[in-house]
Amino acid sequence: MFAYAQNIKKEDRFKVWAFNDESKVGFNHVYKTALKDNIKDESLSDTENIKGLITVYLPKKEGKCPLILIVHGYAASKFSVLPLGRILASYGYAAAVFTSRKKEAPKDWIAPLSSTYELLKEKNENPEHKLYGLLDTENVGIAVHSLSGSAALYFADFMPFVKAVTAIHPYNGASGFIERIAGKNEELGDEFSEIRGAVLILTSETDVIAYPEKAYRFFKNLNKNTAACFLSFKNINHNDCLDTYRIEIFGGYHKENFSLYSYLITSWFDSFLKNEKHNLELFKKNGKRFSEIGPLLYTDTKRKHGDYPNYDSRNL
Repeated sequence: MFAYAQNIKKEDRFKVWAFNDESKVGFNHVYKTALKDNIKDESLSDTENIKGLITVYLPKKEGKCPLILIVHGYAASKFSVLPLGRILASYGYAAAVFTSRKKEAPKDWIAPLSSTYELLKEKNENPEHKLYGLLDTENVGIAVHSLSGSAALYFADFMPFVKAVTAIHPYNGASGFIERIAGKNEELGDEFSEIRGAVLILTSETDVIAYPEKAYRFFKNLNKNTAACFLSFKNINHNDCLDTYRIEIFGGYHKENFSLYSYLITSWFDSFLKNEKHNLELFKKNGKRFSEIGPLLYTDTKRKHGDYPNYDSRNL
């Protein structure tokens, strides 16, 4: 068992209920079925920006919960990231997961992000809705994968209520072939100098879809005063952290890699949305818990990509 798995205490977790939870064959490796305590609410949608219904997971606990928006990548849907939402809810967060109606360029995720946030804020302030008073809409995190990464950073750059972002293999360019399909992220770019939320970037040297040295530019160009951490692992493919079927060059659900990323994402949000700063020992190179992930970082000097570090951080 990996060291990080030993630090997840089941007794610290909450039972979870949901709005619009769904289960789909091929996207049910983590949870085989939808939650039984599940309310269908067709008002949780925006037909202009969102395809289908927003899924919201909540812990069975009293009081407001920090809100986390979870965003899928290119040509994907919410089904690949639903398990992450369910896991985060079990640790005390309200997690909202949606499918973007448009998903061909990074900018396509900005409107759905904004729409989802505003819709949930409206429900949270409506005494007649069952979400009333359950969401802390001024203490927000965003978890994103791939092509939606720059959209989340762009959104957070303008929205001070976004206190933390976890970017999973964020796309900022790749090979010429991939860039002919997904572009080079020219429109949004990689400079987000006003962002105040803490940013965690997870990537891997073996990712052939979102080149890690290009993702590293996100880290370098962030606001120099914000907390940030960049980690590049070995042997983790682009989609290993998703609940999806495996394709050779893209990867797909990988139990240990999914567990690792879920652990890191939860720990990052705990640090900045719950102010549990002891979790930062996991992300500091001289931290007491860095040994849990240090051996998993990429170390081969014969890199496939341009020069970039396997680790970088600031203001932790």
